[in-house]
Amino acid sequence: MDNENAIEEIFIQHGVTLKKASASYISALDTIGVLLFGKYKKENLHYFEWKMSEPYEIMDTDSQDSDWSLVHTGKSSDDSANSEGDSQKSSRITIRVLFRDLKGIESHNTELRLYVQDGARKSLSVHSLYLFNHGSPRSFVDFLERKHFVSRSKHRKHFFHCMEETNSDKLQKSFSELNIEDIISQPAAGNYYSKIFANVHHTILSTARQQVRPRLSHSRENQDPEEDGEASSNGSENRVKSENVSKDERRKLAPRPEVHRGEPLDAKKWAEFHAANGAITDPNRVRDIIFRGGISDDIRAEVWKYLLGLDLWEHTAAEREARRSSKTQEYFLMKLQWQTITPIQEGNFTGYRERKCQIEKDVKRTDRTYEFFAGDNNPNLVKLQDILMTYVMYNFDLGYVQGMSDLLAPILCLFHKQAESFWCFVGFMQKVFNNFDIDQKGMKQQLENLRTLLAFVNEKLYKYLTDNQSENMYFCFRWLLVWFKREFCNADIMLLWEVLWTGLPCPNFHLFVCVAILDQEMDVFIDGNFTFTDILKHVNELSGNLNVTAILEQAESIYLQVKNTIETAKEPHVELRKIIGEEVSPAGTSGTSGSEEDDDSCMSIVNEKSLDDQEMAIQRKIDEACDLSMSFALF
Repeated sequence: MDNENAIEEIFIQHGVTLKKASASYISALDTIGVLLFGKYKKENLHYFEWKMSEPYEIMDTDSQDSDWSLVHTGKSSDDSANSEGDSQKSSRITIRVLFRDLKGIESHNTELRLYVQDGARKSLSVHSLYLFNHGSPRSFVDFLERKHFVSRSKHRKHFFHCMEETNSDKLQKSFSELNIEDIISQPAAGNYYSKIFANVHHTILSTARQQVRPRLSHSRENQDPEEDGEASSNGSENRVKSENVSKDERRKLAPRPEVHRGEPLDAKKWAEFHAANGAITDPNRVRDIIFRGGISDDIRAEVWKYLLGLDLWEHTAAEREARRSSKTQEYFLMKLQWQTITPIQEGNFTGYRERKCQIEKDVKRTDRTYEFFAGDNNPNLVKLQDILMTYVMYNFDLGYVQGMSDLLAPILCLFHKQAESFWCFVGFMQKVFNNFDIDQKGMKQQLENLRTLLAFVNEKLYKYLTDNQSENMYFCFRWLLVWFKREFCNADIMLLWEVLWTGLPCPNFHLFVCVAILDQEMDVFIDGNFTFTDILKHVNELSGNLNVTAILEQAESIYLQVKNTIETAKEPHVELRKIIGEEVSPAGTSGTSGSEEDDDSCMSIVNEKSLDDQEMAIQRKIDEACDLSMSFALF
């Protein structure tokens, strides 16, 4: 191979520990390095490379992004891609393997394994194993799958077969050797790709004989223009035929029905639901009316107490008053606990001091543009701080996290009274408690669900985000964390929240609100060729410019579209059913059910402590996304 052959670094990840390799690399085990995926342009060969980091590089790995970073660095390389042993010529140990020599990769949690074929036993063996200290290999594996470098195995949950070939002879191997069965059955492709591969496999083989770029990717509807340029004219004709098949076989979504908002729950309707003893007779019907039209201003404070759990639907008037009195006493008792902490106690109570300091800073900048909190020495700011400090005593394990003041502010604006505001805030926190988990597990799951939902209902937008490394959906972080509090004025956020508190039409309706907003902004993103930073900036500049009624109508329409589609589809759509709150039968979860601990993958946890560190790294990244998102807000 020409030593002056230019290489292109496609993906690169810092902070990757080598956990397993051949014996010749024993001195490099448990060492942090850099892992990259590159291409030799002249030979059109791709390769993996891990290189031991210099000490100063290891010290700086915390500053690296926690996902694979797309780079476009062309340079000359003096290294050869021949054998692993040759790669040790440099002062730093380097491991390199051509992609064509790999038979599979496996990605699970923070691990990435590369597999080769054991010539003697004709079975797979581990070539090398890497542990990601500051990220996850998932986005990289997704990239490989999108580009048809790999196909998902239908037998092993986290395993992918390597598909890239480098000459026409190898491309003429049988479909069984190319793992076409796995391609057809992979969940990411669905019926769309399975039918394409079934219909055009003869075309692919014919094209391969004419030395068209070998990746079986000509059946892909939206192909990279650069890759198209490398195909012959005959290959282009076959690709056009494949695109026509793609359009014909595309997954059919049910139409989005037209949705209109209804009238709000007013005092007259509300009175009709009161029994003689004061109990509410039909809570489900009340919720339905609220979901359709919200609540009139004059009864909002009273109804919110039911939606947020201070008042119970079944209680009589006497029971309701007794409960309110008891809750008021409980509030002031907890408030007295922190008010009577002595300076010495506070000095010895680090956790308390940190929470108090954060609350003081956030209170000073919460909704200061609203008259209720405007001006210096505003007594309502004191109330806001008192309630948040009392919540620290109520739930010290959670304490206080940035964003909680945003959730409390509209509640206090409505009730004015501390005790009622506190207990309604507690009820709200019970609905969004997972947003503030210390490990951000709840937020990560919501972002993943949002990705799944958007990919299903708006393939065009999701593909654009994916092509621009924005599919992590971090620009929606603020929306999810504080339930769109900073996107709407007080009147609109009260309407949106009371609709979401009903739990209708599904417990994750707030995700459909996210999709509705993104759906409306799709043309802006694509026409403007927005990068992730551009998207984040634009999304935050939407604050105060969104029509809550139109968004709620579109969100419900999208929900009905998804529900109607999966009800008539042959595929189980397990994840989508979970998102909309449907129970999934065990039969419908085969191959995807069970916890990560129960799956039968051969991936194992190498180091429990390392996984803990990894979770901390992911949390830091999401915290940074939150800080960046919050910094655009108008206080």
